Amino acid sequence: PGRRAWQRRGEMVLLEAGTAVTVNGLKARPDLNGKTAKIVAYVPERERYHLTMDDGEQEELYLKPANVELSGRDEPVADAQASEPPVETPAAPTEEPTAAAPPEPTVPALMDPGTVVEVSGLKARPDLNGKHGTVVAYAADRQRYHVNIIGTEEETYLRPANITIVTKPAPAPAPEPAPVPEEGAAERDAILREASNGVAATASAPTPPIEELKDDETLLKEFFADVSDASRNAEVARILACFKLNPYEHLNVRFDAGEETIKRAFRKVSLLVHPDKCKHPSAKAAFDAIGQAQTLLGKEEVKRELDFNLTRAKESVIKAWRKETRNDVVLRVRYNGDRDAQLADFLESDEFQERWKLEGRKNIVDLEWRRRKLTLRIAAEEERVEKEEKEEAAERKKQSKAQKNWDEEKAREGRVGGWRDFTSKKAKRQKVAGEFKAPTLKKETRAKEEEYHGLDKNSNRVLRPDEVTKAW
Repeated sequence: PGRRAWQRRGEMVLLEAGTAVTVNGLKARPDLNGKTAKIVAYVPERERYHLTMDDGEQEELYLKPANVELSGRDEPVADAQASEPPVETPAAPTEEPTAAAPPEPTVPALMDPGTVVEVSGLKARPDLNGKHGTVVAYAADRQRYHVNIIGTEEETYLRPANITIVTKPAPAPAPEPAPVPEEGAAERDAILREASNGVAATASAPTPPIEELKDDETLLKEFFADVSDASRNAEVARILACFKLNPYEHLNVRFDAGEETIKRAFRKVSLLVHPDKCKHPSAKAAFDAIGQAQTLLGKEEVKRELDFNLTRAKESVIKAWRKETRNDVVLRVRYNGDRDAQLADFLESDEFQERWKLEGRKNIVDLEWRRRKLTLRIAAEEERVEKEEKEEAAERKKQSKAQKNWDEEKAREGRVGGWRDFTSKKAKRQKVAGEFKAPTLKKETRAKEEEYHGLDKNSNRVLRPDEVTKAW
């Protein structure tokens, strides 16, 4: 124990837990470069080492193998002493190699179930610091101890660095129970045996998936530690090259994503392209673009219209796919003629997502072209109506002005004519009341007119020249 061991996994050499290493090559956390740390375990899912820094804060990190170097020699102190030649002075060989050799890393031994420990160094749950708990088991898949807090019966999973073994008995939260009489000793032993068997069964059973307690600052540090400048620049380029009229493409989510998925995607992308973290010159434009995309998807009317167009595009893609695969014998044999299973696999494929994206762009562009064309027509119609109204108003004003001038001219002529009549008027004859005036008689001239024009008195027709003399 204590010797640095090596394991081979494929072509990569893995370092054992407890190995002392030096951190270097970090860009997101340059303050950690050159510091020493100890390996807790290798996480295959993340392809990184789980490290604990040797500073006072005991900070935990996940680093790539390229950012980790051995900090000391692999040979133990005893082998180094044996390989050196003997020295005449007896005190020198014992003090000098011991002071010059680096301290060997020690792998912490696993605590037995039932061990009383004290909790310390928690940032997410500072209320648990200083409390005592009982170890239930060690969860190897999570690299943590399953601990029951004494007094609260709360269960949690803690790192080995956050618990220490208590040498003295833990303070009891409640008064001591009354002593058990001698006749109940057998029953008490049976209860203790049952409890120990339960603890052992719990240790062997798989640990329940309890969510790991991490504060926002820790999650943010881990996220930024795994992201490089190249990834940020690539994300900025992707956002700026997206289709401008589809907010789903800016957030890089499926077109049928829900509200919670959209929020998580916005937070992830915003952390990547934030101008304070990303050095790309167009980071601010990309950050504003995803902000506008989230705002548009937050408006119910805009999202309803966009989802309607994307649903039409999806139905069009499915219809075209059904037509293309109608006579496909290979698919029919593979799925035993089950068209529903074929459609389900097609909807989950990348081909469907790409075709849906292109068809959605086509529908959105067509709708936007129609909207802009209608807007131009409405603007032209409004301009025409406004022009006609102005012309009508000008015509009415012109007519009103002409009528006013005419009235003024007529009134002036009337005044002049009245004055002339007043200056040249004659004395009017006074009418006598009761005076009778006979009507004027007119001489009859019809007979002469008929004789002149040759008209018949009875038939009202024009007479011939030979009939004129006979009639008259």
